[in-house]
Amino acid sequence: MAAAKGGVNFIKYYFYEGNTITAARKSALVSLAYATARDQQQAPKAILIRADIHNTTTIDGMHTEDPKGWHGTFAFKTDTQDSTPRGGKKSGKVVWPDEHLLEEYKGNPIGYSHLPEQN
Repeated sequence: MAAAKGGVNFIKYYFYEGNTITAARKSALVSLAYATARDQQQAPKAILIRADIHNTTTIDGMHTEDPKGWHGTFAFKTDTQDSTPRGGKKSGKVVWPDEHLLEEYKGNPIGYSHLPEQN
């Protein structure tokens, strides 16, 4: 297996405009979103934090308690994605609104360094 390249990845974080999440909670959600991206071996350029931690979902069109429990809802955008990916209801695609409809996280972008893997 080839070693991963080292470098710095700069990520911008966004929340939906008008959210009521506290600054302290936003900081924790940013950390969780990044950890989730790393766990999924993604290197996104932007992350939309769609909601605070919650235990609900929609199943068969009905809003209900999530059988999988508490979770965060994040959308990841890479360099190769359309600048504003969109999808209708039930399309399975995350709707990422235009930037003017989002709140940019204070301190954007955040840079993360990655060292090459050692053989």
